[in-house]
Amino acid sequence: MKRKVLRTNPLPKGRGTAPKTSSVVDKRALLNPGQAARLLGWVRSRSRGGPRLHAFFALLYAGPHPEEAVAMRVRDVWLPDPDAADQWCEPLFHTAQPEVGKNWTDTGAIHEERGLKGRAADDTRGVPGHPSLPRILREHIKAEELKPGDLLFQGEKGELLAGFVIRRACDPLVRRSSRLMSSPHLWASGCTTCGTRG
Repeated sequence: MKRKVLRTNPLPKGRGTAPKTSSVVDKRALLNPGQAARLLGWVRSRSRGGPRLHAFFALLYAGPHPEEAVAMRVRDVWLPDPDAADQWCEPLFHTAQPEVGKNWTDTGAIHEERGLKGRAADDTRGVPGHPSLPRILREHIKAEELKPGDLLFQGEKGELLAGFVIRRACDPLVRRSSRLMSSPHLWASGCTTCGTRG
């Protein structure tokens, strides 16, 4: 409420005005289920690491940060009974392993273990996993012969899934869809279209 106590406004011009941009997510920029399925199909068809990355990107569709997904253990995912139809799963995130580079960690490792972004150090976060996700994760766990304490997504030698491996799968999608990037709401369909043609 304005009381007119001050004769002039001491703040620089423009302060206190309504924001010029909205913080609401434009739903046209999000993948719809059909686009996500086509994108995941393209990833799965890759000759090197396709099935492993297929499961990784399927989990990312549920909404975690990549550094949270690479830190997950098999035991961190609650999977419903295999015979139950249309049951959601619940991945539980409690740590992150961002790739920061050897020069920036105390141990000389590429990754550094941290808590979840914007949360207390020992906090956890569960996300709902669409009913198609349990099947994908079960197939992945079986194919990789993973045990409960194993990393859910591993590199070829059992180590943390490296950022360059993830980027190697993403980069072709971005390059092929560059002509659509000028229209933000077409990004998702551009990536999936390029994936099916590549």
